[in-house]
Amino acid sequence: MIAFLIFIVLPVVLIVLALRMKPLIPLDERTHDPLGASGAAGGMFGVHGLEADPVSVREDTEQVRFDLSGLPKRE
Repeated sequence: MIAFLIFIVLPVVLIVLALRMKPLIPLDERTHDPLGASGAAGGMFGVHGLEADPVSVREDTEQVRFDLSGLPKRE
């Protein structure tokens, strides 16, 4: 009887409860984030209130040059 409750009744109740829950973000305010990563990150780390960048811009950095002339030669 306990196995029936644990493996049949409990999962069915949890699934029905999950489907009946109100979403945290209203449907008309959702962004284009199908996996919900930004919502999960906002829940864990807090929301900063800034809009996401529409286009990623590569950072302008100079190539790193190593000067190895002062090292002794390998034998």
